[in-house]
Amino acid sequence: MPLKRDYYEVLGVSRDADEKEIKRTFRKLARKYHPDVNPGNKEAEQRFKELSEAYQVLSDPEKRKKYDQIGHIGDFWGQAGAGGPGAGFAWSAPGFGDLNDLFEELLGARKKSGRRRGQDLRFEMNLTLDEAAHGLVREIAVPVSQLCAQCQGGGLTAQGRSCPACGGRGESEQTKRLQVRIPPGVQTGSQIRLAGQGPNGGDLYLIPRIAPHHFFKRRGDDLICEVPVTFAEAALGAEIEVPTLKGKVKVKLPSGTSSGQRLRLAGKGMPRANDSGNGDLYVGIRIVVPKNLTPQEKELIERLGGLRRESPRANLQA
Repeated sequence: MPLKRDYYEVLGVSRDADEKEIKRTFRKLARKYHPDVNPGNKEAEQRFKELSEAYQVLSDPEKRKKYDQIGHIGDFWGQAGAGGPGAGFAWSAPGFGDLNDLFEELLGARKKSGRRRGQDLRFEMNLTLDEAAHGLVREIAVPVSQLCAQCQGGGLTAQGRSCPACGGRGESEQTKRLQVRIPPGVQTGSQIRLAGQGPNGGDLYLIPRIAPHHFFKRRGDDLICEVPVTFAEAALGAEIEVPTLKGKVKVKLPSGTSSGQRLRLAGKGMPRANDSGNGDLYVGIRIVVPKNLTPQEKELIERLGGLRRESPRANLQA
């Protein structure tokens, strides 16, 4: 059934508006009310249909002339083509090409070839520190948008109505499963680009998120940890075992080591992403003071204290 509103009123232009003004006004309003921009908004969808119908007539000199003569009165639509504006017109306007192409141009959508410009997609992945250190292959399910098979991305049917399959969006949501390889040494916030794996041939960017580790702290390509030692080990020196991401290693603790002192284990940190070796592991020493001493232990420590009279606080100044 044809619309009752005056087409000039629908577009908001005067009756003596030229083709450029009509086109400019329509483009502005089409951007605002297109179903792609207003998913699920029935009022916007209806407004868009009104605009499209008005534009079909007023952008065509012959149809505009006939409309100016008889408007909505009588058998105008029957003369233009049986079934009303959607059926009577071929969705085209002189100089502008297919109307769907104009909609696509307004929204930066696909061109007449039927392909949209590829879109890039960012996908976050949660990894453990061990996975980041050794690398892995994982299957992921990526939500992607594909061109609607029914309307081929245009968002409209041949009658200018919103496509029922995609609701006028021109796309359908799908899940894409991929086997992706995460190289060793990735860091939180780094990007792994998979060319052509995004929506419509765009790129997929994997964004790793590395979970905190219970023992190691990461600083770039280096790792930091803290190892407890006894007073005797620190004073006399000892060979101690230190955990690394590839198992325990034996480390020589120098005699006279102080609490808080750090030992550097070269090449025992995280792999560098550019395959140029590994970072370092810094081992902080924490001297554990024994509690609940036996009488014999107390006696021995008192004797040791009596043998060394110097005070570690002798040089302190306020």
